[in-house]
Amino acid sequence: MIDNTDFNAILDTYIKKDKINHAYLIETNSADRISLAYMLIEKILSVQNLNYSIDDLIINNDLLKICTESQVIKKEEIISIKDELMNKSVYSGYRFYIIEEAKKLNSSSANTLLKFLEEPDEGIIAILVTNNKYNIIETVLSRCQELRFYRNELDNGIELTYEAKIIDFILTLDKEKEKSIALVNKYFDKEMFERNNFQKILEEMLLIYYDILQKKAGLDIVYCKDSNDKIEQIAKENDYDSLNKKVISINNALDKMKINANTKLVLDMIILDSIGGVKNV
Repeated sequence: MIDNTDFNAILDTYIKKDKINHAYLIETNSADRISLAYMLIEKILSVQNLNYSIDDLIINNDLLKICTESQVIKKEEIISIKDELMNKSVYSGYRFYIIEEAKKLNSSSANTLLKFLEEPDEGIIAILVTNNKYNIIETVLSRCQELRFYRNELDNGIELTYEAKIIDFILTLDKEKEKSIALVNKYFDKEMFERNNFQKILEEMLLIYYDILQKKAGLDIVYCKDSNDKIEQIAKENDYDSLNKKVISINNALDKMKINANTKLVLDMIILDSIGGVKNV
């Protein structure tokens, strides 16, 4: 198991004794994903003052895993986990299940899981692990507390998450304006331009701009709490009119996605719509 102070810091921020969720999603590029899930479980147990190890949970059937070598996680695998978890824990009080490659959920298995998440039994906690949350249906994502942890394996530094990349792109858009078109590949990789991913990225951009408008109005941000300083910087560099125009541009882009528009051209449209829209305040 890895000993990572960065991920522990994330857990310290989100896992509180009185705020244990019934479902978590860990988005990470770490090859040791299962260890991150184990660290999350240990954190939950520790804040509840429960002194049990991962081995204890496995031996007592309080920790189950779905880890498949096939291309998809089947509906039957989710049903099997649900059936296994019907009995309450007589050991730790909690029962956990880990879906190690959550992006392998297909439509059928994801909807079966969704029904499980919508009516969670007390003491049962789901942990989904993936390297790309955009491959998971939105209804499942909305029921999970997201924990994002990306590392640059070359220098052991923290790599930007998709959210952080988008925020940095927005900062660049304000500063570089038309030059931002030439810098797109710095922030958007090939995977992000895939149609389903790109639509969700546009939706995330709207959430980011919601936070920017919140900050502009002197209110607390809701979605990007880890990026408060950058959100505040963007809010200061824009007036309400320019921010509203950018929100309209993103909504127009989402409409174009419905008619199979080219994703790169749609992003170029957002950039061009933003040129001249920044006003220092």
